[in-house]
Amino acid sequence: LINKKVDFHGYSLVEAKELFLNTIINCFKKNYRCILFITGKGLNKKTTNSFRENKLYYGKIRNEFLNWVSAKEIQSKILNIQQANQEHGGDGAFFVYLRKNKN
Repeated sequence: LINKKVDFHGYSLVEAKELFLNTIINCFKKNYRCILFITGKGLNKKTTNSFRENKLYYGKIRNEFLNWVSAKEIQSKILNIQQANQEHGGDGAFFVYLRKNKN
């Protein structure tokens, strides 16, 4: 059961991080347990001249995502992180499971 879905497409790195942190904090307060974050794979970004460099997972947000989950202010709220299955975005999405809010 996905309680909330957040898609980072179109956000800057700074905006996405802020959205991520706020979402974790708000969902924790509401006692939501499962959030789907869609980071995207970032495969279409790097084009040099007419030569296309297919660097695997060029996505800045996707790369930073795993650093965000260990941020001090939310670390205690997160139970688990899992890469999403294909139907929910595969390599370009993550499930974040939150701990129970005991307050």
